[in-house]
Amino acid sequence: MALMQFTEKQTLAMSKLQSEKFNFILFGGAIRGGKSVWGLSSLLVMCQIFPNSRWCVMRESMEKIRTTTIPSFRKLEPSGVIKQSPYEYTHPNGSVILFKSENYAQDKDLDWMKGLEVNGFLFEEINECQEQTLNKAFERSGAWIIPNTDIQPKPIILATCNPTFGWVKDRVYDRWVDGTLPDTWDYVPSKITDNPHLPQAYLDGLKNLPKFEYLFFVEGNWDIQLKTGGEFYKAFEVNNHVKPVFYNPALPLHISFDDNVNPYLPVGIFQIEGKELRMIDEIAGVTPNNTVKAVCAEFTRKYQGHSAGLFIYGDATANKQDTKIEHGYNFYRLVMDYLKQFGPRNRVGASNPSVVMRGNFINTVFETGFGGLSFVIGENCKKAISDLISLKEASDGTKNKEMDTDPKTKVRYQKYGHFSDLFDYICVTAFASEFSNYQRGTGRLSINIGRSQAKNGY
Repeated sequence: MALMQFTEKQTLAMSKLQSEKFNFILFGGAIRGGKSVWGLSSLLVMCQIFPNSRWCVMRESMEKIRTTTIPSFRKLEPSGVIKQSPYEYTHPNGSVILFKSENYAQDKDLDWMKGLEVNGFLFEEINECQEQTLNKAFERSGAWIIPNTDIQPKPIILATCNPTFGWVKDRVYDRWVDGTLPDTWDYVPSKITDNPHLPQAYLDGLKNLPKFEYLFFVEGNWDIQLKTGGEFYKAFEVNNHVKPVFYNPALPLHISFDDNVNPYLPVGIFQIEGKELRMIDEIAGVTPNNTVKAVCAEFTRKYQGHSAGLFIYGDATANKQDTKIEHGYNFYRLVMDYLKQFGPRNRVGASNPSVVMRGNFINTVFETGFGGLSFVIGENCKKAISDLISLKEASDGTKNKEMDTDPKTKVRYQKYGHFSDLFDYICVTAFASEFSNYQRGTGRLSINIGRSQAKNGY
């Protein structure tokens, strides 16, 4: 095997394998993060440590093994013999690596695996395979007993993948995020930025990808989805409205809240320049930090020293006195107190506009630049982007309040919409004149009328 310098993430994933604490390790989450090198190198290490052991590399099709996996394997310069038809590697100490196609389309019962005896598997791009195949792999992992020795490897399944929307996300990534992954399973995220061996010209070329593909495959953002129809924000397009954004200390900060605690207390951070609203940051206060005090402390940590002004927006229903808060206080009184060092000004409306009307207004701005307005979401605002893509429209034109249950606390919560709600509030309040013109149907005739710099705070 050729000597190579592992990346920090590859080394971490290898240490998890060597710990023998896990029977399933998923590595990856973005292109060119070193997934294949780690997975194939891991099997070669296991071959060396355990003479006469048997391992299986699995891919969706034999064509992908031939054109992708085998060339990657050869680059490692293994010291044994690689045989073709079928592909099989024999290590000098008698260990064997089999290269197998899942072949699910022709063998949905996976009969070919029923007699397979191996010590473990590597799923290359497990997101291309069926969940049923992983279950069958757990049955066959450890079925091979190395003869004439008491030293046996612990059964292990290794896997690599790119972000996906299917069963791998549900069964592994989402459970890793919420902390409910089994103790014997682990996920090691690796992005292209974790691989220092890539030439800069290649990295620069990737920036020509469509925005969605860049965020999904290069940034490794599992939560960004393709539009499938029925979206509430039907005119929002990742390729058009998601861009790199930067904090400008010379401009005021505008922050918007949604009065919510599950699955998090959300805060959106914005800046306005001219008639462009830019979402530059987001804070999601997850329990036990889903309190006004905690999210304000996080905002203060990030923007300590900001002196150009601060404006507060949010859900008008949180203006009422809250029985959960000290007598005489409400949500925004607490916000104003915790952020008083910034000299905040409260712009929370007396009531929330109609969901349908504000949605139509925002969609029109996204689609046509109504009133000369432009709304931009920063690439770093992953939860907000996911909300704007995933939130569906209900039959009455409002937002579909899809519910989910926290696997730990069993608390029910609205799955999408919290960041999009606070986005609505700032859009219709910061640009109240344009919103009013839209409601009256007169905005197209008064693009440059009705908003002074002093009122906008920019």
